[in-house]
Amino acid sequence: MLKLPSMKKIEEIADGKNKLAIVVRRDVKVDGIKFFTDENNPFQIGVHERKKGVSLTPHFHVLDHPLTIYSIQEILLIQKGKIRISLYSKKNKLIAKVVLNSGDTILLIDGGHGVDFLEDSRVFEVKQGPYPGSKKAKMYISK
Repeated sequence: MLKLPSMKKIEEIADGKNKLAIVVRRDVKVDGIKFFTDENNPFQIGVHERKKGVSLTPHFHVLDHPLTIYSIQEILLIQKGKIRISLYSKKNKLIAKVVLNSGDTILLIDGGHGVDFLEDSRVFEVKQGPYPGSKKAKMYISK
């Protein structure tokens, strides 16, 4: 049976123990900073909610060992409009559909996905690179 995620502020969508996506709704409340991903996840997503006048100490991120990434993850931030994401297992089974509105964000962790634009939309996308192009980086799922 197709799982329809609730409208919680943070939604984790999984196929059994395999996490497919994390949805962060625009009105999630945090105190200071809150990360929603496991520290071992290749992408780290979080939200800062800070008061005026707070300053973070300038810094850079040190990489003292090589990193190996075995999957390409991507983040979609809905800047305007409304979209629906269909999430698929690694065996091409439809697991869930989730509607995202302006201000919502999704981290696509594993499995497959499709996107339907329900309104004129603007989506900001971040994905790991280097990216070899659609012909080498994508396997298409038949509907």
